[in-house]
Amino acid sequence: MIDTALFLLVDGLTNGLVYALLALSLVLVFTVTRVVNIAQGEYVMLGALTLADLLQGRMPGTLYLLIGGLTLCVVLDGSRWRRDWRQALLVVLGAVAAAAFAVAITRGALWLKLPVIGMMAVALMLVAPLGVLIYRFTVHPIPNASTIVFVIISVGVSMSVQGLGLLIWGASPYAVDPIMPGGVMMGPVFIPYQSFAILITALLSMGGLYLFSEFTLVGKALQASAMNRRGAQFCGIPVTAAGALAFLLAAAFSAISGMLLAPLITANYEMGFMVGLKGFVGGAMGGLIDYPLSLAGVMIVGALESTSAYVASAYRDAIVFSLLIPILLWRSSRQRVEGH
Repeated sequence: MIDTALFLLVDGLTNGLVYALLALSLVLVFTVTRVVNIAQGEYVMLGALTLADLLQGRMPGTLYLLIGGLTLCVVLDGSRWRRDWRQALLVVLGAVAAAAFAVAITRGALWLKLPVIGMMAVALMLVAPLGVLIYRFTVHPIPNASTIVFVIISVGVSMSVQGLGLLIWGASPYAVDPIMPGGVMMGPVFIPYQSFAILITALLSMGGLYLFSEFTLVGKALQASAMNRRGAQFCGIPVTAAGALAFLLAAAFSAISGMLLAPLITANYEMGFMVGLKGFVGGAMGGLIDYPLSLAGVMIVGALESTSAYVASAYRDAIVFSLLIPILLWRSSRQRVEGH
């Protein structure tokens, strides 16, 4: 009985740390842009499948998504040619340079046959810019839209990206090598080295974002945009650039979580949606604004998922998602108390 409890504890902690990176992405995007990004989980899928392609020696499909997005960005900015052809030319040259760099670094990584960590870095450089492009296509044109409009848009983005994932990679799952194979026995429980990698990466990511926010000028500008968007704009902070940066960082954190999770469950085009919803359930505990509470929420989600998979595996997801109801009731009652 104790052995089972310890195994479920380790498994729940591992899942919770993966969801912690996703909750961090959701909180970051919501605080800066007020967008409840339901599509955040799709970056998890893109990160995992991009890494799978690189490890198997193939040009990743993400590269084509990135080049297509850059091309669409140039087309949408075509009206600039009439107003300022020099600025429009800079946009075109920047897009061409970005596409050429992405192709060169991908081919170089495949030629050198980099280890898993090196391929993860390349995959991150391919996936993270997609966050900026999606921000440019969806949020940037309508910055003052209501929350429900952004929710509907993010659902559409999630469906579109998932469809593109099916088109590019197909329905078959892909195996992904762990950062370090094997594991260690700690008492009666076998702990994979991949779990330690998830723990270290999650701590480094959260600590790195904290240091970036507290000790850099750009990070403080991002904090100002999160606290008071209009006030930050009056102070000369480009809130549009802050939103793009938030989407970039959020895409990076989610892609990392996908690459860490893939060796445990295999990568497939559907994985991002469920992982994203579970991260949202945990993040809802903090109202998508309080990360310490959101962190507690995702740990509860991870523990509940692990326990329910052992007790009633057929209802595992239903049990996890039902947790959203008491969380929302608690958040609602808390807001009423604070309002009085």
